[in-house]
Amino acid sequence: MEPVTQALLGAATAELVAGKKLRGRALGWGAVIGMSPDLDVLLGPLHDGYGGWLYHRGTTHSLWFGFVFGPLLGYLLWRWRDFGREDTLAGWIRIGIFALLTHPLLDGFTPYGTQFFAPFDRARFAWNGVAIVDPAYSLLLAAGVFMAARRSLPEATRKRALHLGVTLSTAYLLVGLYVNHQIVSDLRKQLEPLFGRLERVRAYPTILQPWTRGFVARADDAIVVGLHSWQEWDCPAWRVHPRLAASPALEAVNAAWQTKMMRWHADEDVATFVHSEPGGVLRVRLEDVRYSWASPDARGAWGVEARVTEAGELLGDPVRFPRQTPTNREALDRIGSVLMGHLPGPGDGWTRPKECAEATTGPEPGS
Repeated sequence: MEPVTQALLGAATAELVAGKKLRGRALGWGAVIGMSPDLDVLLGPLHDGYGGWLYHRGTTHSLWFGFVFGPLLGYLLWRWRDFGREDTLAGWIRIGIFALLTHPLLDGFTPYGTQFFAPFDRARFAWNGVAIVDPAYSLLLAAGVFMAARRSLPEATRKRALHLGVTLSTAYLLVGLYVNHQIVSDLRKQLEPLFGRLERVRAYPTILQPWTRGFVARADDAIVVGLHSWQEWDCPAWRVHPRLAASPALEAVNAAWQTKMMRWHADEDVATFVHSEPGGVLRVRLEDVRYSWASPDARGAWGVEARVTEAGELLGDPVRFPRQTPTNREALDRIGSVLMGHLPGPGDGWTRPKECAEATTGPEPGS
């Protein structure tokens, strides 16, 4: 989640666990500590710029980090703010532990992926319940924190409001998991008759709302990338990217550490595109298609690109290409339409189940 929401969760959690003697102060310090794991973005320039993929949501987001550094951080804050008051030490330690621990747990609900056991194990966990920006979740938390900060209200009222905000926002996360489970089940029902056994299906939240999801389905010979909306159940829209056969050129590109890191970061939801250049040179582009919902042709938001000969000789290291940001009005209007649940159809170059496409396009003129 973005920093403001992490600050709200840290504030709410700290206020709930700190104890009566730290009430009020816990809100501010919980907010600061709750955001602090994201300082790992400062490591982004390492490894020729690949540090952002490797280290963000890494060690500072591991489950053990809060239990090890939380007590130390709480003790240091106690020494600074409350030294000599033995009755608040335990409260400060609880603030440190829980504000650090809830940060990676919340990030685990998003599609980016969180390394819960880094640096000992770099496996990425992503439950795909909500997007990295979700106003509904943030507003529920913000309402509870706002009421808790109102010192003019009775303490019991502030506490009940905070409990309610945390309970409702947590319920919202769980609803997101249920939505994702139902969408994945529906996608298998719709796609397997067309593509055969699917190796894996993942649905990814889009931003600002819970009802439209992007998805990536891996079949034996294709990567199926598309959109699913609760407003049109049983009617996903998709585009197909072929899974390319092995070749010396592709093997050489995939053997590079830059490519391996990109595939790991994307959890293998990667589409590969090859373009021929003069002189027997191939330009190979691997794209992370988890966030392809914003693309009119279901292409990836970022990835790596390499030039290689047909014989498998790399002409330089693979290089990252940055996030593609839509800027023109037409692209922004299309994204807004998708976020409202209006999926593209055959007229846009996307495929939909026959009955859905007919309902979308309507009868031919004069029929």
